[in-house]
Amino acid sequence: MEIKTLQKRLIRLPEVINRTGYGRTSIYRKMKDGSFPRCVKLGGPLEGSNAFDSRAIAWIEYEVDQWIKSRIEERDSVNRGFAASQNDER
Repeated sequence: MEIKTLQKRLIRLPEVINRTGYGRTSIYRKMKDGSFPRCVKLGGPLEGSNAFDSRAIAWIEYEVDQWIKSRIEERDSVNRGFAASQNDER
C-alpha cells in the first residue's frame, strides 16, 4: 500500500489575500487570535550587521486550503440546521 505524502508549497501574502478575500490586517489579526494559520519566516537569523535582512514570510498552502475548507463546512452545517428549522415550521 502506497502512502501519498502531502507536498508542502509555500504561498505569499498576495495569494493568501486572493484565496481568502481578507485584507492584510485581517489576516494578521486572525493569526494573532489563533483563528488563521500562522505564517512561516523564510529568512534565517542575521549572521552579521551587513547580512541580507530577509523578512519574507509565507503560508503553507495546505493549511490555508484546510482553513478555507473548514469555513465552507461551518457554513454548510449552519445551513443544514437552518433548513431543518424551516421545514419544522411548515
